[in-house]
Amino acid sequence: MSSVVSQALPLELMSAGEQGVVVEIDGAPELVVRLEEMGLHAGVRVCMVQPGSPCILEINHQRYSMRFDDSVTVLVGLVQ
Repeated sequence: MSSVVSQALPLELMSAGEQGVVVEIDGAPELVVRLEEMGLHAGVRVCMVQPGSPCILEINHQRYSMRFDDSVTVLVGLVQ
C-alpha cells in the first residue's frame, strides 16, 4: 500500500474510492471537536465511499454520512 501524499485539497473534492490522510481541520471549535470525537482528525486515513452532500466517508472501518458547509474546512492529502 502506497503512502505518498499529494498536495492537500478540501475533503469534499475527493472522488469515489479515493483515499487520503487528513492534514488539517479548521473552523468553528465546537464542530472541529465533534469531528475529532467521530475519529476525523489530523493524521487519520479516510476513504471517500460516495461523494456529494451528504457524502459517505469511511474512517477506521466505520462509515459516516457527512454534509459539508462553510463552518469547517477539512484538508486531505490524497494517497497515491
